[in-house]
Amino acid sequence: MKKRLLALALCSVMALSCVACGGSKTETSAGVASETTSEASVSTGSNTVVVAMGAGFSTLDPGYVYEKYPPVVITACYENLFKFYGNSEPMPCLADTYEFSEDGLTLTVTLKDATFASGNPVTSEDVAFSINRTKNLQGNPSFICDTIDSIETPDEKTVVFHLTQADSAILSKLTYNALAILDSKVVKENGGTDAADASTADTAQSYLNTTSAGSGMYIMTSYIPDSEIVLEKNPNYWGEATNVDKYIIKIQPDANAQMMGLSTGDIDVAINMTDDTMAELEGAEHVAMINSATKTVGFVMMNMDESIGGPVADPLVQDAIRKAIDYSGIQIICGEGTITPYSLIQDGFMGSKGQKSADYTNIEEAKALLKEAGYPDGFDIDLTVCDLDMEGILLTDLAQKVKDDLSQIGINCNIVSQPWAAGYGDAYRDGTLGFTVMYWGIDYNDPNVQLEFLPGYTVGLRAGWQTEMDPELAALYQDAMSATDSDARKAILEDIQDKMYEDGPFIFIAQAPAHIGYNTRLTGVDISDPYALDLTLINIAQ
Repeated sequence: MKKRLLALALCSVMALSCVACGGSKTETSAGVASETTSEASVSTGSNTVVVAMGAGFSTLDPGYVYEKYPPVVITACYENLFKFYGNSEPMPCLADTYEFSEDGLTLTVTLKDATFASGNPVTSEDVAFSINRTKNLQGNPSFICDTIDSIETPDEKTVVFHLTQADSAILSKLTYNALAILDSKVVKENGGTDAADASTADTAQSYLNTTSAGSGMYIMTSYIPDSEIVLEKNPNYWGEATNVDKYIIKIQPDANAQMMGLSTGDIDVAINMTDDTMAELEGAEHVAMINSATKTVGFVMMNMDESIGGPVADPLVQDAIRKAIDYSGIQIICGEGTITPYSLIQDGFMGSKGQKSADYTNIEEAKALLKEAGYPDGFDIDLTVCDLDMEGILLTDLAQKVKDDLSQIGINCNIVSQPWAAGYGDAYRDGTLGFTVMYWGIDYNDPNVQLEFLPGYTVGLRAGWQTEMDPELAALYQDAMSATDSDARKAILEDIQDKMYEDGPFIFIAQAPAHIGYNTRLTGVDISDPYALDLTLINIAQ
């Protein structure tokens, strides 16, 4: 068995994680929570915090959550076997130890001593129920269970996962909100089931939209769709809690309204801000701002099939375009916090090689490559773009920037705008677009999601990149997927990035930024890719 012992050797990480998941229970400096948003404003100095976030979701049942903002609530009210604590690798949460079998097909997890808000202990039965329920509900997030074949519970503290294939991302997948651990007794009492027919037989969603059934630091006490969510401190929390007693979460997608609320003190944290609204808050009293890159990445795609891509199917032309793009200018368009990844693995993921060099752009080298490809005077080409946006950044704006950049080397782009729902989406998925600007948002927080860009896989095929075009690179997909040893996995991921740094039909032009504004009475506020905002790390400054 290849055993990985956990927390003892990871003191710095666990010092943080014991607050959010695990550790001995301690008393907090609890104040009296205010009952309304106005009473909870900053001026009261209360232990209630008001958060404003975006909309776009209709349920807070973990088995169904898939959208951007529900993780703010789920992470506060539930816990997973593993969690990201600001680091690039998943760490134990409800898990105590874990080990993989030599073939990577079995993962054995032992549990910490933890309790749910009901007072029930967290057991292996709850783990199996929660994960099987998500799998059998067959909702949007059920794909996350695809490599889990079966789950055994030999005793109350041991969970054994049998996998369909070695899956180096399985620990990251187990951090996913849809695999949060539910109190199976409570959920079953309210219509829940993990049976094979759960997609039709389970009726617990309505219950889980009114309250939570987890082991987290908070309990959801109210949810008014498209309006407000209230979380209150879990009196039975088994770990060490922060000093925030209550969260009032306003579902307020308008960034200008959030900006005004921050400036007046009616809102403590705003997580749907834009570059423009952040600029309006410059110099505002008691307001701090965070601009940081997400793992949503914009890219240029050039079809490898000459009958579809025309001249951009030529690797020399692809290299010329790669050298001609003004990455620094794209960062300016996208806003503060934007970065350019080295290659296909975003900065911030385990194994990432970081960011592309600021002096990568070279117009003269791009012209020479174009000449070598047989296009000394350039060429004309359609650049198709759709009506979507990447974290608020219009793809049409990015396409215009690419057009302007390529004009410097004689490539004249005719921008063809096509609505996603009126043909672009089908053409993109079917691999019939010749030259386009698109973006990719991660389904779960693990670098393996980027492997779909390799030849012969989902996104690679959208660019006409067949396995036989680069079989050596394509073979690294399975190598990375099956490498459960972290060091070996990182080496494979670095090799993939180097191979795609200056080759292939994709150019990764920007990691989109996220913007958070918050009142300086708070500490621990930060942007989180997997959770948007982790409420369990926030304290009120004493």
